[in-house]
Amino acid sequence: MSLPKILVIVGPTASGKTSAGVAIAKTVGGDVLACDSRTVYRGMDIGAAKPAGRPLLLEDPRWRPEFLGEGRGPIVVEDVLHFGLDLASPRDEYNVSDFQQYAWEVIKDMLRRHRVPVLVGGTGLWVDAVVRNLSLPEVPPDPALRATLDIMTLGDLFADYKRLDPEGAEHVDRFNKRRVIRALEVTMKTSRPFWEQRKEGPKLYEPFWIGMDVEEEELRERISLRVDQMLSQGLVNEVRALFDTYGSSASAMTGIGYRELCQFFVGEISLESAVECIKKHTWTLAKRQRTWWRGRGEVHWVKTAEEAVTLASRFVLPQALLSRDS
Repeated sequence: MSLPKILVIVGPTASGKTSAGVAIAKTVGGDVLACDSRTVYRGMDIGAAKPAGRPLLLEDPRWRPEFLGEGRGPIVVEDVLHFGLDLASPRDEYNVSDFQQYAWEVIKDMLRRHRVPVLVGGTGLWVDAVVRNLSLPEVPPDPALRATLDIMTLGDLFADYKRLDPEGAEHVDRFNKRRVIRALEVTMKTSRPFWEQRKEGPKLYEPFWIGMDVEEEELRERISLRVDQMLSQGLVNEVRALFDTYGSSASAMTGIGYRELCQFFVGEISLESAVECIKKHTWTLAKRQRTWWRGRGEVHWVKTAEEAVTLASRFVLPQALLSRDS
């Protein structure tokens, strides 16, 4: 029995994944599932580079009763349904296991509606958890251990984690204290490196991986321009409103752009320094994402959305249809 086909669009931040995903979905009759650990939070729009869209209206023929419930319904971006956005409040602890279960249900619904799932990521571990059917360590939070770790500096925490799990340290967000504490917590509670505990289960899908390839200097320029655009769109006001409501310790507020501006709000750094840190940390993230995906032999790298659409169409659409349209 053949496995259902899905498309997976990956690459570093600011590489054009979102626009490629929309173009592909329009061409092959698909819906988009965003696989990103930041866009799952409501109210975090500008800083998470969330695509601008609108709610799916009840009178839209694509609306279904299954979409009822907070966080369940898609938004419409350029007439393409997008799932995986606005799933949780910034005060919630929403993790990869939560997203994995949600994503599997969404993909199942897409296939039932004869839509092609187009996964756009984002966060590498979240993509792998869904596509590769990863079993994830089920280690409940240990408040006492977390309290002990929380008083340590981020530098010391990362050094301890790197000593215990060198491979995992290459991928964890080293500037995100909560992520480092969680990785350390799992490693210490299980006496095994967090990274090696991810095991692949039976194959669920036939994925076709497309990577958005951008030259290093151009990517750096795109990141700088994107941060400047976020500021002009009101990033400071967005983060201020979230800071006033949730404080700076909520898990969602540890993301790039949010944690630096929170430091500015409490007087630790200037606004100018916060902006420079956002650009620097985003570039560091992009380099890690490039490393994550570059080692994958199954990823087909393209320069443009048009190339991505061509490859995706060849994988999904019947050959007879492609011959007729060529």
